[in-house]
Amino acid sequence: MTWLFPHQSDTSPSRSRLSFLILGLTVLFLLISYQLVLNRELLGSVAEWATEKGFQTVGLDTPGNVTEDEAASLAAGASDSINITVPTSSGNPISSITVAPTETPSASPLPPREKELVLAAMLSSDMSWVDENIPEWYTNIYRADASPEQAELTVPANRGNEAMVFLTYIIDRYDSLPDVALFLHGGRYQWHNDNPLYDSVISIRDLQPAFVREAGYVNLRCTWTIGCPAELEPARYMRERPDDPDHISAVMFPDSFATLFPDIEMPEVVGVPCCSQFALSREKIHERPVEDYIGVRQWLLDSPLDASITGRVFEYSWHIMFGKPSQFCLDPHECFCNTYGYCNMTDEDLEAQWKWRGLVLPEGWPNVTEESNESSQKRSLAPMKGMPD
Repeated sequence: MTWLFPHQSDTSPSRSRLSFLILGLTVLFLLISYQLVLNRELLGSVAEWATEKGFQTVGLDTPGNVTEDEAASLAAGASDSINITVPTSSGNPISSITVAPTETPSASPLPPREKELVLAAMLSSDMSWVDENIPEWYTNIYRADASPEQAELTVPANRGNEAMVFLTYIIDRYDSLPDVALFLHGGRYQWHNDNPLYDSVISIRDLQPAFVREAGYVNLRCTWTIGCPAELEPARYMRERPDDPDHISAVMFPDSFATLFPDIEMPEVVGVPCCSQFALSREKIHERPVEDYIGVRQWLLDSPLDASITGRVFEYSWHIMFGKPSQFCLDPHECFCNTYGYCNMTDEDLEAQWKWRGLVLPEGWPNVTEESNESSQKRSLAPMKGMPD
């Protein structure tokens, strides 16, 4: 056979060197490929470990070494990002990754409720009328004579009538108050409710929350009977110390007021429509620190005075406590319009809006006959100003 090139022996030195060169290059290529595979697996393992520990890879950074402090921070889920260096098999760093803790989403606080009822009741009080008629209001029913085991909401002691309930609610809910809180007695039909049926449901439904937010404090009663234009003369009673057994609360009011509100000048005249039912905005309550309310309630807990007196002290102090003048008797036309939306009322409308029926409504109200109503009026008729305690 004729060869294109001269025939050379297989054992020539040139042939052997070429074979070894090819073999060496092949081995080198395999080693480099294997090293790259190892590095990729190492990076993946580190990233996977960091993720399992609550970290996430956020990008490459400059080379560096992991210190003991950084390792401890990483294990503890520290908030600051740290660098992790990934070495090659030869010990030389090739890159580093920065890991940062995964942020756990925190639950956003619930927005405050728009409006809540605060009702002063007893264990025996039937409060079913609330949910049946005004479910749109969130309701807090305090059973003043109940132990914590007997009722969900109660008070430290049954003292001061509704005042203990109202103060306890303000203290307990100071940091989670609604936009508007409405403070009421527990009975549905009350002689002092300002509507022809004396019905709390009507008062609650027609109350104008926007006006409460604007005014801060709103008395639910617009009619001047009882309490206006003047009910107490604390400054004179403090100066003269008259003997007035028919008005014990008037006698006790000045000293009680001075203790409760030492930063307020003793008023000459106190006048406000009765009877401790009012609405407050959250901002108005927050004008006083919670410590003020705690101190006032403590006075109520410690006072040796009867509830008929301490309750009456608060009845004619709430409006002053919340920044209104001591004599706070509004024009009834304006009051009904702003408070309930009953605008353009005539004098005849005002007369029909509320009538004096005595301190106790006829038995079975509102399902009573006119005859029994008139009889009840005669039995319960009492002076409408300066009433005895």
